Amino acid sequence: MLGFKFLTTRPTDHVVLFKSGRKAREGAGLGGLVFIPTATAAAVPMDARDDIFAVETMTVDYQTVVIQGLITFRIADANAAVQRQDFSIDLKSGRHLGEPMKQIVERLRAIVQSACRDALGRSSLDAALNKSDELSVAAMHSIAADQGLKADGIAVDRVLVMSVKPAPEIKKALEAKLRETLLREADGALFDRRRAATADEHALKLREEADRQELATNEISNSLTLEAERGRLAEAKAATALTEAKSAAETNRERLKPFAEIGAAGVAAQALYELGIRGIVPGNLTLGGDIAQQIAEAVRKNP
Repeated sequence: MLGFKFLTTRPTDHVVLFKSGRKAREGAGLGGLVFIPTATAAAVPMDARDDIFAVETMTVDYQTVVIQGLITFRIADANAAVQRQDFSIDLKSGRHLGEPMKQIVERLRAIVQSACRDALGRSSLDAALNKSDELSVAAMHSIAADQGLKADGIAVDRVLVMSVKPAPEIKKALEAKLRETLLREADGALFDRRRAATADEHALKLREEADRQELATNEISNSLTLEAERGRLAEAKAATALTEAKSAAETNRERLKPFAEIGAAGVAAQALYELGIRGIVPGNLTLGGDIAQQIAEAVRKNP
């Protein structure tokens, strides 16, 4: 009413209030009753903001890649920002008359894009796809070296490169190449497993054959040893039998030696004598003429 308006702002806005072209007061979240015909105000957002960026560039081998990332920035010096950028607001609605934050974002994007293009302009496609961290560092260095941002009171907290992707057709070709490589590795692993299994089976057969040969050798050796023992036993038995036979023959010779000394008639007489002593009377006794004559001569000589 009557040109007065109660101004309200966000707590994160640094508000500078001007009256008749002169700075009247300033502060965070400043508000109150203002006289619109003579008052102006600038509101500088002090909160940290994130912006997604995308950069399309070409590598040294003429391959197109797309870089996607995130910039986190804020206004560090509100007074410097007010002097270098238009942050004036409509006192009735409290909204900015222009788009100062959009302009800041565009400046930051341009710096990051230039840094990324310079970094990847000397890299091949394969190397570029693995340079996310290096691109983040390069972008932060470029921002830190930009004196205009410092003069405008702008501070960048971080630049995060989230992905580096090739063009769709290049991506398909790389995926096909990678798929082929993986298939070859899988085939190679399968072949290695089969070769290892074959080698193990062959080694197992060789061990089994060696075991069989060793067993056969042991059996032959045992058989030869057994046969040798049997031979030695047979020789010992033969020697024993021969010794026994010789002993028996010697015994018989000693036993028959007296009979040889008395002759055949003496033997017959002794036999008859033995029969008489034992009381054995033979029913029939046949003596040859020679034996009878020898007995008669023996009786005559020894009446």
